[in-house]
Amino acid sequence: MARARNIKPSLFKNELLGVADPMLTILFTSLWCLADKAGRLEDRPLRIKAETFPYRENVDINGYLTELSRLGFIYRYIVGDLALIQIINFEKHQNPHHTEKDSVYPKFDENSSTCGLTVNKPLNNSFTPADSLIPDSLIPDSNIVTKKSISDFDVFWKAYPKKVGKDKAIKIWQSKKPRIDDVMFALSWQIESKKWRDGYIPNPTTYLNEGRWKDEPDAEIEGEPF
Repeated sequence: MARARNIKPSLFKNELLGVADPMLTILFTSLWCLADKAGRLEDRPLRIKAETFPYRENVDINGYLTELSRLGFIYRYIVGDLALIQIINFEKHQNPHHTEKDSVYPKFDENSSTCGLTVNKPLNNSFTPADSLIPDSLIPDSNIVTKKSISDFDVFWKAYPKKVGKDKAIKIWQSKKPRIDDVMFALSWQIESKKWRDGYIPNPTTYLNEGRWKDEPDAEIEGEPF
């Protein structure tokens, strides 16, 4: 059952979604409404399509979910025989009603031997054969799938507003190994801060070297990540 959720204005200025297929933004917001109190739902593309685009034909939901996962907005994972989706940072950005029931689905745990990501399987076809055909452009490059630090860096680099010193920045990223969801959450409010809007943006190498994703917003700044 779909639920009412909050949409923040900065959703429309997200640099990753802003240059992607607009259908990704619609699907991402729909996932908020379909997810439970913890931001989890079953990874069932046909059902998600029926809830999100009931009147549209030939919508490649499985491909769009794969793209959202590749961009770092969701986890697609499996626990036992259950395929699930976790919306990253859902509880930071949403305030579910207190009467909502707690999640009945196991959370994503990268250290668990019984929990595995399905994004590194090309199309997650074993779960949704009817939705298995997606355009080649939405299939993650094999290097991105197998080299997590590089794929995460690409997401960071695409979002970062000042693009200088890329080669050195890659080396620092590989050394620091920051969590991409932490970095993207920090960038969401930093990009909107007065200092950054005025042009005082640190070089990417400085940002990474100093661990600036660990900064906290000033009291007068409200972070609006999505």
